[in-house]
Amino acid sequence: MNAFTAVRLLILVCIALIPGHALAMNATQAELAEFNKTGDFDRVRTLVQESRPFYGMASYYNSIAFYLVDIDGVVAQSPGEDVQLVQGQWFAAMGRFDTLLVSGPGLSLTVSENTFITTAFPRGGVQAELVRNDRLSSQYGLPLEELRYAHLWRPVGWLAGVVESSLVALQQAGSMSWGLAIICFTVALKVLLVPLGVVTVRMQRKVSEVQLELAPQLASIKAQYDGEEAHNRIMAAHKSLGVSPFFVLKPMLGMLLQIPIWIAVFNALGEMPQLQNSGFLWIESLAYPDSIARLPFVIPLLGDSVSLLPWLMSGVTLLSALLFQDRLAPADELRKQKRNLYFIALAFFLLFYPFPAAMVLYWTLSNALQIVQQHFIRV
Repeated sequence: MNAFTAVRLLILVCIALIPGHALAMNATQAELAEFNKTGDFDRVRTLVQESRPFYGMASYYNSIAFYLVDIDGVVAQSPGEDVQLVQGQWFAAMGRFDTLLVSGPGLSLTVSENTFITTAFPRGGVQAELVRNDRLSSQYGLPLEELRYAHLWRPVGWLAGVVESSLVALQQAGSMSWGLAIICFTVALKVLLVPLGVVTVRMQRKVSEVQLELAPQLASIKAQYDGEEAHNRIMAAHKSLGVSPFFVLKPMLGMLLQIPIWIAVFNALGEMPQLQNSGFLWIESLAYPDSIARLPFVIPLLGDSVSLLPWLMSGVTLLSALLFQDRLAPADELRKQKRNLYFIALAFFLLFYPFPAAMVLYWTLSNALQIVQQHFIRV
């Protein structure tokens, strides 16, 4: 494995749980009251669905997820499913920042893509409440807090909750902006993961030493033999050094251990309502791309805005590739590693461009810290 890019997770063990309560937003009262009488979700969908369109890999932020909540927990509802509420059950329509909770024994509905259709409506109407996602907690004797990150595998969802709570605790403890809180969180997380980085570098060093020793033998075998004979001799050369041809994958273990952390951090930063109206430097809102100009057309995968942070992120990744030196790797292998890093820079640019600025800020700083780590912990 080469100098991939950065890593993350956890910060302090102060997890601040925010008490949940329904939002009393005057602008929505009339719409909710009308929904209570008719059950027409299209009348209130704009209260739940993301108002600004996302593109490319980030387009899932435009969607609404549906869940059935009762005392036993949360169950996701897929398009085409029919739901009939009984006493003690709530139906949840969950957007990126807000959730519409609906209760009403006798209410029947059919879930569709990003909406639902009421098929039977109680004579007395229903009870509907709009709740900001960071304020979901145990209410009405139900585990409503389980709706938070319910789309993730449970352990990863728990990690995302820890990341969000840690960011909240850090921001409140330091009375700082959310942008500064993200920066401090990234630095602290990188420090916590330094031991894993050291182990990964040691494994990479061992791989490079073996590759350096094997390179002349493999070149000679490939020049003199082919087919099964070449294969057998290559296997024998690896065996003589006590390794298998798959030994080069060993450093990837460090990266694989970090994947759940990346998923948790990215989901937390992408879905925190607290970032919705929080600016930082030139960034108008950390919850959206850092647009410095709007285009009159949409570029596939990238969207309709000109953003600065993805370019900075790619520049940092390219700098990491230019500075990367595996002193033990053969010249051909080093060129291959650098080529892979250039490809990663391009892939990450396309991937991150339409995502919220909070995520791109985190990844940019993470890559910058990786360069610092490479300077002190060399392969």
